[in-house]
Amino acid sequence: MTRLLAEIDSWRFREGELLHAAVAIPAIDAFHWLENNPGESRCLWQNREQTLTLAGIGIAVELDADTAEDYDRLLKRITAITDGRDTAFLGGFAFDGRSGEREWHDFPAARFVLPAIELRQRDGDFRLAVNLHASNHDEFVRNKTRLITHLSRLSFAPPLPADADWSIRITRRLNNMSFDECQEHIRHILEHIDQGHIHKAVLARRVELQLNEALPGFMALKRWHHFNDGSFCFALEHGRKLFMGCSPERLFSREDRRVCTESLAGTVRRGHSREEDARLEHTLLQDPKLIHEHDLVTRYVRERLAPWVIHIDCPAQAGVVKLDRIQHRYLPIHGTLRPGVMDDQLLNALHPTPAVCGSPRREAQDLIARRETNDRGWYSGVMGMISPRYSEFAVAIRSALVEDNQVLCYSGVGIVAGSTPESEWNELEAKIESFLAVLWS
Repeated sequence: MTRLLAEIDSWRFREGELLHAAVAIPAIDAFHWLENNPGESRCLWQNREQTLTLAGIGIAVELDADTAEDYDRLLKRITAITDGRDTAFLGGFAFDGRSGEREWHDFPAARFVLPAIELRQRDGDFRLAVNLHASNHDEFVRNKTRLITHLSRLSFAPPLPADADWSIRITRRLNNMSFDECQEHIRHILEHIDQGHIHKAVLARRVELQLNEALPGFMALKRWHHFNDGSFCFALEHGRKLFMGCSPERLFSREDRRVCTESLAGTVRRGHSREEDARLEHTLLQDPKLIHEHDLVTRYVRERLAPWVIHIDCPAQAGVVKLDRIQHRYLPIHGTLRPGVMDDQLLNALHPTPAVCGSPRREAQDLIARRETNDRGWYSGVMGMISPRYSEFAVAIRSALVEDNQVLCYSGVGIVAGSTPESEWNELEAKIESFLAVLWS
């Protein structure tokens, strides 16, 4: 810490240039560190393999976009600011490319932050870093003073014992959609499918939970991730609201010219025994309706990626991703990008996928806008991180919006030919239960 403070003290104003310094530190729990340091905007990203964790406190740079047409400008600005520095922006994009309304009014169409104080774990090595960026001398002095103050006040208290009491309880639950309403939405979507207008549309539901006390968001997220090991973990705080989640689905990752994406669709629950789980997995791999739902996503990803890559590699047969409450059909897809292709082209090509929207994309989006009664906001949007050579994004499913003792949980189901209201309703509930388990346990 002393070394970082001395480094900051030696910095001199350089117009528009990012100042960055880092030191190695002992291993630390990023979730607990964030929970123990409130008062400044906080953010977190952890990849599926847990080989990379980024946790941020405070803001060195904040970039917003009000429409999807501004994404290109935002991403180019991120590249210009980082300019080879070993740091990263964290943030995300809304589902429909528009700034939010109602409960999402604090969230623009896109928002990325470069943390002022950054904790990074990479392949088991930990470092603490600081970032400072200013456009004029007065701003530089203010930011430098604030950074020194917050760095000096950082808490590195040890984490709570694993068996510490968890006193959070649900006092009220409100569904924004009843089973009868869900059944009517599905009937309407199936009519469009029968008439040949669409092949698939995704129906989303919101569940509002009132708790007995304010939710400690980052500790809840850690518990959530414990139940969903193998998921991407993300969080972005804005004012008093925290958007967080544990997503099983990668949108894409890019390292130089290598791109990795995947097709994840088709869902059944987990079994209560090993034998039942194996039977359900067999259903997942053999059921014609689930195969069709997954094939729609696979064809979409391959077709949308094709113009931007030299070649595509993917296995011939789908595998299975198993989570705490559900399991999905899964197919990894890899490619080599054409020279000059960057994140903005890939984002525009792949988001939103049929797994969260439908197919064809435009027709499904229009139907969703007409039928859904809740504003999705950033649910089923995109969350991730961007650094000079590497970027990675997850589809923002299995997510929740937290404010004090209120939690808005979201889940969705893909409606295709053969869908039935009972099975889709049960799937909606199973996906919500992945978060409810955090509060019940």
